[in-house]
Amino acid sequence: MKLFKTSLVATFLFFSTTLFAQFDLNNVSVEVGYGYNGAIGPYNKVFNSNFSGMNHFDVGIRYMFTEKLGAKVFYKLDHFVNDPGGELGVTYMTVGASGVYNVGKELGLGYLTRDKLGLNAHIDGGVAFAHLIGQNKYEKVGIIGFGIAPIYKISNKFAVQADFTYNYSLKQHYGFDGILLNENYDPEPGSFYNFSVGLIYYIGENKYHSDWY
Repeated sequence: MKLFKTSLVATFLFFSTTLFAQFDLNNVSVEVGYGYNGAIGPYNKVFNSNFSGMNHFDVGIRYMFTEKLGAKVFYKLDHFVNDPGGELGVTYMTVGASGVYNVGKELGLGYLTRDKLGLNAHIDGGVAFAHLIGQNKYEKVGIIGFGIAPIYKISNKFAVQADFTYNYSLKQHYGFDGILLNENYDPEPGSFYNFSVGLIYYIGENKYHSDWY
């Protein structure tokens, strides 16, 4: 019992110190991105299209609990359509959350580049509400993502971010072409990736955000 109480007090002091250390920094940022989505599979290879293109948009709010660890909530919109035509495919509207780790701080990028370059890694979990293009059909798809995001600081309020994320769908009944995968309605896993470029806006009254302190 004594060991438990000691551990509890130590944990409380650690988080208290961490939180108080963050009071003189801005911890919140709003992030938007636009770019390319690539459908890896499944989809029917008889189509000339690979159902990929400049059809990705995302927006999110990130909060850094410490200088290295944070969390993010996000909304992503991905269109997977045949080109040309746009008559076959599926639209994913994904909501979810991420755990964020500031790899740049671990590698000392800020020190090496005089606080110009940063690097975040993230693990995502979310639900995609999939709408089949040209059909009145929908399904929900669980998504797990793994990504890395280099950051370039413009000012104390703005930064440019590039993000590459690999997404794995736990199970889906329709391919990225919008066609049922199996007649017996058995699901299959799938995968796709995003590459986007966008802006980060740092919110707060303090001079620095924890990304650059």
